[in-house]
Amino acid sequence: MSGRYVVLGGAGDMGSAVVRDLYLSNVDEVIIADINYDAANKLVLELKGQGKSSTNVSAVKVDINDRETLVKIIRDADIVINTVGPFYKYEKPVIDAVLSVGKDYVDINDDYDSTIEIMNMADKVRDSNSRVLIGMGWTPGITNVCARAGYDYLDETREVNIAWVGSAADARGLAVILHVLHAVTGNVPMYINGELTYVPALQSELAIEFPDPIGKVRVFYTGHPEPITIPKYLRNVRSVVVRGGLIPDWQNTLLRQLALIGLTEERIVDVQGVKIAAREFLAHFVHQTYEQFRSGGVEASGFWVEVKGTKGGKETIIRYNGADRMFKLTGWSASIGAQFLVKNRGNVNPGLYAPEGVIDPAWFLNELRGRGIRVRREVTVIED
Repeated sequence: MSGRYVVLGGAGDMGSAVVRDLYLSNVDEVIIADINYDAANKLVLELKGQGKSSTNVSAVKVDINDRETLVKIIRDADIVINTVGPFYKYEKPVIDAVLSVGKDYVDINDDYDSTIEIMNMADKVRDSNSRVLIGMGWTPGITNVCARAGYDYLDETREVNIAWVGSAADARGLAVILHVLHAVTGNVPMYINGELTYVPALQSELAIEFPDPIGKVRVFYTGHPEPITIPKYLRNVRSVVVRGGLIPDWQNTLLRQLALIGLTEERIVDVQGVKIAAREFLAHFVHQTYEQFRSGGVEASGFWVEVKGTKGGKETIIRYNGADRMFKLTGWSASIGAQFLVKNRGNVNPGLYAPEGVIDPAWFLNELRGRGIRVRREVTVIED
């Protein structure tokens, strides 16, 4: 696949997975753009040492808060892939830089408020001549495409239920921790009875069976982008709800208690003259003591999507699920989405997209299957 790909945060947990997939896909060029140049260069040397690809791979240091340097790096790219989180802090500045030079863009944005902010920029995106694909990861990403697949199969779709489970043993990044704390704080958006409604996070508990090695997990309301984007593309759907949970299960109980006392909020606390957001303190504490949180977990994360409606006049439920390493589910999906945009640039109009609005489900799921990620599908017809 031809093209010059710039991967922001390309030396991190998720970004390095994007880079590796692009490299093995034999794209023309990959630039690993990361604030940690040593880690980025180490990845370059590792990939070149493998000798498994014709891809030209290089590293460059960039602080995405430095707009001038960021624009200089992305100016000659065919597409920019952004993996720098948390996205509620870093999404908009990066997209603004991308639009200023009219480049195509993919990210793994999993924060609902930044998704709303970017969705409100649709006219600006279109006018820039860019193709912007947001939330092309694990959840959102795979979950959106599964929702689209179920929607396309049914004659009428009323309801989409999504669940995810993340394991502390499956990721080490600080951004993942910040995202989870953000997603369980305060009131979060769900699409209920045809309207975007804000509900208290960590409520409405369900037990969902995920594939091995995960099993049954408690999941709760969490703030995610799917209720924002899916109703835009899947017409007449009346409900889109997202629940999430952690393994081992004791972390769900702990997370609820931390949220109740305000430690997941962005309120500023004064610690002997040092002012810091409660969430930042908690996230850094967890990140620096990660081994105790990894204890008892499994190196896998999972997704579950339920689509309800009618087919041939009969009530029908379609369920999709899967489990694998978080970096594979997220990073490989972003790579696939970016390669799709580069290949189909002439067929995809400039504008803002979520995965369910532009990605062909059969093609995408086949791409995942070719990389060893299995998405299971089950159809239940409710007989009279």
